[in-house]
Amino acid sequence: MISSRHIEVFYHIYNEGSLTRAAKILNVSQPLVSKTLAYAEHKLKLKLFVRHARRLSPTPEADILFKHAAEVNQQISKFNNIAQNLVTDPSSIINIGCTPSLGLGLLPNLLNGYLRQNPGTKFNIVNLQSLDLEEQLKELTFDLVICFNPSESDLFNKTVLQSGKLVLIAHEENPPNEEIFKLKSIKEEPFIKIKNLKTNQTQNNLDEVIKQLGISVNWIAETETIQVAKAMVEKGSGYSIIDDFSAKIYGDKISIHEIEPEIGYQICMISNKEKPLSVKAQSFISYLENLAGNINEFVED
Repeated sequence: MISSRHIEVFYHIYNEGSLTRAAKILNVSQPLVSKTLAYAEHKLKLKLFVRHARRLSPTPEADILFKHAAEVNQQISKFNNIAQNLVTDPSSIINIGCTPSLGLGLLPNLLNGYLRQNPGTKFNIVNLQSLDLEEQLKELTFDLVICFNPSESDLFNKTVLQSGKLVLIAHEENPPNEEIFKLKSIKEEPFIKIKNLKTNQTQNNLDEVIKQLGISVNWIAETETIQVAKAMVEKGSGYSIIDDFSAKIYGDKISIHEIEPEIGYQICMISNKEKPLSVKAQSFISYLENLAGNINEFVED
């Protein structure tokens, strides 16, 4: 049988088409790469590459094996990343992942509140979309993540910091006629869509909820960030649907309207049960747990 190291060597030779370039990436000698490949071919009883001039061309068998080798190589990279993240940081910096909108409207105020009680604490903050944050939390990159509606996972500890509902936002000079906007009317208006806007509706995003309701949308632009959607509404480009928390905390020249049917969301803090936490990280998590349900007081007017 061959080992993960043989698979890793095969993967890089396939990608590079050259023993020399593969050796450079692996930081080993070219003869060692050649010997490893020969051993793998012997054990597999398969010819994996044919030499053409200065380039190695994969055989049909190698083409089939490559996609599986890519998966193994990805897992090796993940393993190394997790191992690196397990190394304790003597400075005890608290590593936080946060969505961009919460990073602007909420996190700075939470950190300032904590720093008043715990001066000298250091934070490293990374802004990503919710799905990316969850994936990196699984790899132990962060001590904690603050995001909207995380997926249910036995790997995570979850604290609901705030619950709310989605609202429609419009330019203040072009509001809808009704105070409570019926979602079925959205098809008649230019709409700025936020991709993967997560909701409480069985973990579905807003797109999926709208489809389930049989509503068509006249969207003119789509974006991954609430800030971009809100800026376009402020310019009079159309309507958008965002969370009521973000609707209130930044931006001008907009009107906010409840929608029907009501669609809820949660702002949550999640941490990985397998992540070794510093005393400072545990302290900050406890601080946020004590604020659960009352983070509105940290919203700037």
